[in-house]
Amino acid sequence: MRVRSGAAGARGRFRWGVAVMVLLAACAGGCAAAAVLAVWAGLAGVAPRAREGRPPSRLRVLARTAVSSGRRNRLLGALGAGLAVLLVLRWPVAALAVGAAVYVLPPMLSGRAPQRRIAKLEALAQWARRLAEVMGASRGLEQALADSARVAPEAIRAPVGVLADRLNNRANTEQALRAFADDLDDPIGDLIGCALILAAKRRGPGTREALGLLAHAVEQEVIVRRDVEAERASLRTTLLVIVLSVVALSALFISSQTLADPYGTPLGQAVLAVVAAIYAVGLWWMKRLAVLSTGSRFLHTGRTRPADQGVTS
Repeated sequence: MRVRSGAAGARGRFRWGVAVMVLLAACAGGCAAAAVLAVWAGLAGVAPRAREGRPPSRLRVLARTAVSSGRRNRLLGALGAGLAVLLVLRWPVAALAVGAAVYVLPPMLSGRAPQRRIAKLEALAQWARRLAEVMGASRGLEQALADSARVAPEAIRAPVGVLADRLNNRANTEQALRAFADDLDDPIGDLIGCALILAAKRRGPGTREALGLLAHAVEQEVIVRRDVEAERASLRTTLLVIVLSVVALSALFISSQTLADPYGTPLGQAVLAVVAAIYAVGLWWMKRLAVLSTGSRFLHTGRTRPADQGVTS
């Protein structure tokens, strides 16, 4: 009787383990399928359409940026790393954790994106000052905007050139400026675009002074952001040390068969999932501490009620 009960208990544990492994494999397969679909959407150029007269929702913006060039490359790297870990170790949880780390960590450890945003703001301030000088030479707004493409700083030369082409092709000034703000995709760009739309509607004096004040405010914003970015650089260094330490300890841990074997069981995978979740929460908290809030955009292409109210007030 004891032998039968022991055999039944072993069979029960075996079935439970198989069920857990199947569930983990199904989760890994689902994530891989979603990643493949996202890559396919990015390669095919599929972009969600925003409803006319309404700014794009946060979900649509995330879906649109999820298949950008940089994120697509990270997604492919995450898929490759996750599949490699799954084939070598046969640990679904480790595969998911490594794939997520490969996708999430590079932007956290790199300061190029904040530096690009700062360079864009600095270029906007320079462009606004030059535009104010050109408008002071008794030129119309449309002509001044078209001529400013020749002296636009490198960071915003492409969107300013597109704006000039639209105006030269007799496009509506307000719609061209809204599209210009969308190309910049920055709240500060919305402020400058709103000031220019006001100037296009009212055609009165004061645009030159308004652009000068905006340029000064943007220059002060650039100074603040540079100081904040200097503080964030030390945080990224600390995060890099933590990540390298975790990678080194994990490699030493996996190389020891005595320590690694228990994690091949369903219970070991559950424990590994808890450990990975703890690290993920810690990294998320560090990222949240390092995020600099820059506000939200309010000027969008199309006749959106909030933007129209802000322009006509």
